Amino acid sequence: MNRDQRTLLVVSIVTSAAIALATVAKSDPLAFPGWWAFGSFVVIAFVLETLNTQLRVQAKGSTSFIMHIAAGLLFGGFWSGLVAGVSTFLGELARGNKPIKLVFNVSQRIVAVVTASLVYSSLGGVTPPSYLSEAIALSSRELQRDLGLFFVFASSYFLVNSALVSLVVSVSSERSFREVWSLNTRGVIGYDMGASLISLLVAWLYSVVERRVGFGPIGLVGVILPVVAARHVYGLYHQLQNSGQELLQLMVKAIEARDPYTSGHSVRVSALSHAIAVELGLSAQEIEQVETAALLHDVGKIHEGFAPLLRKEGRLTDEETALMQTHSTRSAELVGIISKFRGFIQDSVRHHHERWDGQGYPSGLSGNAIPLAARIILISDTIDAMTTDRPYRKRLGLEVVIAELQKCKGTQFDADLVDVAISSVAVRRLISGSTGTAVLDAGPLRSRRVSWPSGSLWKVRGA
Repeated sequence: MNRDQRTLLVVSIVTSAAIALATVAKSDPLAFPGWWAFGSFVVIAFVLETLNTQLRVQAKGSTSFIMHIAAGLLFGGFWSGLVAGVSTFLGELARGNKPIKLVFNVSQRIVAVVTASLVYSSLGGVTPPSYLSEAIALSSRELQRDLGLFFVFASSYFLVNSALVSLVVSVSSERSFREVWSLNTRGVIGYDMGASLISLLVAWLYSVVERRVGFGPIGLVGVILPVVAARHVYGLYHQLQNSGQELLQLMVKAIEARDPYTSGHSVRVSALSHAIAVELGLSAQEIEQVETAALLHDVGKIHEGFAPLLRKEGRLTDEETALMQTHSTRSAELVGIISKFRGFIQDSVRHHHERWDGQGYPSGLSGNAIPLAARIILISDTIDAMTTDRPYRKRLGLEVVIAELQKCKGTQFDADLVDVAISSVAVRRLISGSTGTAVLDAGPLRSRRVSWPSGSLWKVRGA
């Protein structure tokens, strides 16, 4: 079964689940809230759908979940599922997404909100909850119970939504589920739970205005400002994250422009290091740190003393080699200027030329005393050096590269990391991208990663 077939299978299962859950919810629905109420929730959720933000692994997110959860609290699982489904459908049409994405995103939203509603009601949650009543005391057990169940509702929604989206993205991109979920969800789950509190405000305002005026949709006007503010916070978070990475890449490219033979070297080393870190099953934070350290491992070469050496055609003399070996210390000094990079990233940059047998530099560390990220970068650095043209030789083929890594494991390289690297389809694809050779059969793997087709964007969490 190829990637497209697996993706279609996942979409089919999620769609079937949406139909089944909607059928279950419809068996005992609350009364229809009315076209004005239903339409108001759909319209606001649709607007929030269009105000989405780009996430890290080719997906988008929005704050429309605020209206979905509020609808679930007020109208129950069936009608909130319909609100989520219709608003998502309109959003997908507005963006011109492909039918398979439209079907998946509509279905996973329905599954998320209906599942959350069913979990909520099965634990004793009532619709609408007691805290929407003006008569109930803040200290009552009933109110405290329902507030606790609200967080169960919100947590269930986010868990199902993020799991389904991470699943289809991992299948479509052939990345590991763990990597996709961590990169797209870990950094914003706190924002999600915080923003879900606005759902309480939405439901409360609707209920108050409905009781006093008899037309609850007017109360939704009062939530526009906090909802827009929540979306702004999401946007800032992702803008800062993306801008920081882009600035680092720009700086590295400017440094490498001095040497035509190493142009793009650090970006490639970063990609290789990322792939190895994923194969090791490191956490998302550790993977990001490894990737950043690899990107910055040669920034010390910006010092003017290295310029003649970088431009020199042919091998370096012993004196020139000794000078070039100071670049890892210089790089670590520059990296340490940024407080966020001190510690793990700085140490990894400093020691990325240490050898497993202790014959490396600058400190002569050996074995496990060498930071893990530094051991990963050394392998990635060596792979890229062998698979790019140099003044004194042409790039080497995949089989030669693997043979050299095997030859030097246990002396220059950590043997376990070499085994992980050469058995990784992701690493072999990156190597083959440089050498132009075919990918060899690597056997079973824990995770794999390839590029997405251009434009493939799925909906994440509240997308």
